[in-house]
Amino acid sequence: MTEEEVVTRLKQAAEAKRAAEEAAAKQFETAVVDALRTGLKPAKVAAATGYSYETIRRIARANDIGRLREPTVTSRKKAQPGDSPA
Repeated sequence: MTEEEVVTRLKQAAEAKRAAEEAAAKQFETAVVDALRTGLKPAKVAAATGYSYETIRRIARANDIGRLREPTVTSRKKAQPGDSPA
């Protein structure tokens, strides 16, 4: 096998690897979105997949899934204008 043939094979293998990784990432994203839309909590999805809560949150946001949890008391207070402690 010539050097050119070896390099061509390497390029083809690298492209095949990239394509497989992209397909796997899309399949993972679809599974996460489906799980969230059926009501599974993000923490449970994170635990089941081994990915961080932040990764799950980013996938949800990218797919127009609303808030993943209820606002905390502090964030609700911040959202109400004029209710600051004096």
